[in-house]
Amino acid sequence: MEDATKLILEIYLWFCVVAFIAFLPRISYYFFGFVKQKRLVNNNKNKIAVIIPARNEIAVISHCLDSLAVQTYDPQYFDIHIVVHNETDPAIEMSGNYERTYVTVISEHDCKGEALDGILKKILNETPDKYDAFLLLDADNLATPDLLEEMNNALGSGKQIICGKKLIKNWQSSLPHSRSFISNCTALTYAQVDELGNRARNIFGMTITMIGTGMLIRTDVIKENNGWPYRGLTEDYEMTADAIVKGWTSMYYTHARVYTEEATDAKTAFKRKMRWIKGYSQCQRRAHVKILKDTFSKGFKWRNIDFLYSTYPAYSFFAVSVIAMIYGMVAVGFSVFDDSVNIVTALQITLLPLLLIYAVLFAFTLMPLIADWRNIKIPFHEKMMVLFFNPMYMFAYFRIFIVAFFTSYDYFKWESTDRVPFEPIADSE
Repeated sequence: MEDATKLILEIYLWFCVVAFIAFLPRISYYFFGFVKQKRLVNNNKNKIAVIIPARNEIAVISHCLDSLAVQTYDPQYFDIHIVVHNETDPAIEMSGNYERTYVTVISEHDCKGEALDGILKKILNETPDKYDAFLLLDADNLATPDLLEEMNNALGSGKQIICGKKLIKNWQSSLPHSRSFISNCTALTYAQVDELGNRARNIFGMTITMIGTGMLIRTDVIKENNGWPYRGLTEDYEMTADAIVKGWTSMYYTHARVYTEEATDAKTAFKRKMRWIKGYSQCQRRAHVKILKDTFSKGFKWRNIDFLYSTYPAYSFFAVSVIAMIYGMVAVGFSVFDDSVNIVTALQITLLPLLLIYAVLFAFTLMPLIADWRNIKIPFHEKMMVLFFNPMYMFAYFRIFIVAFFTSYDYFKWESTDRVPFEPIADSE
C-alpha cells in the first residue's frame, strides 16, 4: 500500500498542475476586473418599463418604490409595472402612493418566469410599441438614483441586453443585524461573476453571464421571445444560453447599480445556493448540446467556448482533491495497523489536498475583495474575517452539490422568503 500511496500522491500533484494550466484562460479574466469601465453617454432618451414581480413582498417593496421615485432620469420616460398574485395583495393599495406605477394581477403563476411572461405579454398585447426596453428588478432591490439614467446611457452602446452592477442591500441598512458573516461572504458571488468574469467578456465580445435582477432587455428581444419563456430555477442563466444561440448582444455595465438583499442565516443561504446549483446544472444539461452544435455550425464560433468550458477544470480539481483526501484518511487508518504503510506519506496525501483547496478558495476570495474593495461597505475587520474564513465557508458547496444532486426540482417551488430587517441609512445612495 505504501507504493500505491506514493504513486497516487504523485499522480495527484501532476493532476493539479494540469488543472491549473487548463484554468489559466479563466484566470486571465480576473485581470480585467481592475480595468476601469468607461462611462457611456446617450443623448437619446428611451422609454423604459420597470418590471417588478412582487408576490407577497409587502415587507420590502416600499423601499424599492421609494428608490425609483427619486430617479434622476426624466419621469416621463419610464413607468413601473408590479406583478402580484391576487387582488388582495397590499401592494395594490400601496402603489397608489407612487406616480406612473401600475399593478397587474396574474393569479396563475408559480415562479418568477411565469409572472414575467404574463406581464410582458400583456404589455406587448396592449401597447406593443410603447417601450424601448424593459428593466427587471426584484421587490427586495434598491435602485441607485441614477440607475435608469445609466441604463439609458448603456442602451447607447447598441447592445440588446445590459446587466447592471449588483451590490448588497444589507450594507445600506443602519441596523447592525441586517448583515452577517454569511451575507458578507455570499456578496462576493456578484463580484466574482461580474468584475472577474463579465468585464473580460465585454472586452472579448462574448455573451455575458446574466443575473436576472438589474437586467435591461430591449423590446426587440422580448418580441422575438414572445414574452418570457424561461421556467427553470435559474431563468437568467437560461437566457444566457439563448443569447449565445440566437446571437443577442449583451454587456455588463458597472455604472448602473442595483442593491439586492442577501440572506443572513445559514439555512436560507444554503437553500438559495442549492437552487442556483440545481438550476445551473439543469440549464447546462439542456443547453450544452444545442450550444455545441451552434459552435461548429457555419464555421467555428470561438466565443461559445466560454459557456462550454465553464469552470470545469476547477470542479475537477475539487472533486479529485476530495477523493485524494478520502484515500489519504484510509491510508492513515491502515498505518496504525500496518507498519509497511508510512504515516508521513499518508498524512501528506490527506493534508496536501486540504491545503491546496484552502489556497485556491483563498485566492477566489482575495481577488473579488481587491477588485471591489471600495464598494464592499463593511469595516476592515469584517473584510479580514471574510478573507480568511470564507474559504472554509465555501467548503459547504461540497455538501450543497451532493444534496442538490439528490433533490428533485419539485422541492424548489415558489415560497415566501423571510426578509432581512432593513432601515435605510440617511443620505445613502
